[in-house]
Amino acid sequence: MEEKDIQSLLSHTDSLLNQTFWFSQKFKIKPDKEHFATSITYTDVLERRNDFINCLLSTINSFVYSKRKSSELINKFFEETSDFGNASAKLTFNAKKKFRPGHPQGQFGELLLFNFIQHFFSATPVLRKMSITTSNKHERFGADAIHYKINSNGENVFFLGESKCYKTKYKFKSAFKDSLNSISKSFEEINDELDLYLYEDGMIDGNLVEIVEKLKSNTLSNVKFELVCIIIYHETREIDKTNETEIKERIKEIIEEKFKSVGDEVYDKIDKGVLERINYIVFPVWKLDNLLDEFMKTLGA
Repeated sequence: MEEKDIQSLLSHTDSLLNQTFWFSQKFKIKPDKEHFATSITYTDVLERRNDFINCLLSTINSFVYSKRKSSELINKFFEETSDFGNASAKLTFNAKKKFRPGHPQGQFGELLLFNFIQHFFSATPVLRKMSITTSNKHERFGADAIHYKINSNGENVFFLGESKCYKTKYKFKSAFKDSLNSISKSFEEINDELDLYLYEDGMIDGNLVEIVEKLKSNTLSNVKFELVCIIIYHETREIDKTNETEIKERIKEIIEEKFKSVGDEVYDKIDKGVLERINYIVFPVWKLDNLLDEFMKTLGA
């Protein structure tokens, strides 16, 4: 496949990102490169919390089904009803059934990761793990996300993503360390994971099966891996500012301070070559437990 073909598989993320405040810069962490910081955005002093949740949930169909699979299902449902609205509603209903009641943190984090990898790295999803959440045949393991792109140098780049979401106060350092260990383990197990899912119906985007087969057989040239860790945590520091600019500056200060609090010991067990491929996305949430409750309530799970 050509680069333009891969890009055509990306789903819509702009609406969600319009409800977030984000920036990239170098922080006092390893590896020494630009990483991403995000949060729910504000309009003046109004937090766009409900709009953020609604836009995030509007990406569920794309999270569960590839564009090809969505089109097949919509056509099937339309043939049954001759009603596009009914067909679209049925697709969304089926997608929502893949979400497990009682697991808001993991599912919220994975859905956010799915959107951010596409938006920040222009990498299309390869693996659709939500199809196994209702299956008794599989136990989920490995990376929370696997995405793919062809970069401007002609490299075949695979992005492995890991999500950590902590409701507990003062757990940022623990979440940071856990994400490093988890993504390192997922990277080591990538070939085993591809073995498990490659020939399961609907798990790998049909447009990308040949690419994944070549990766697995080691016949794909110019392969590069990038590792993405999203850390979602409960923030307690007050913002208490009087306009949008001051609020965003305060959020930025808080995130910078959080990264400064991470000591060098968290990197001790991470291979240097692996560490250099890690990209962080940090996402502080005020009253995270309430946000997760609202997420599941709006989802209807």
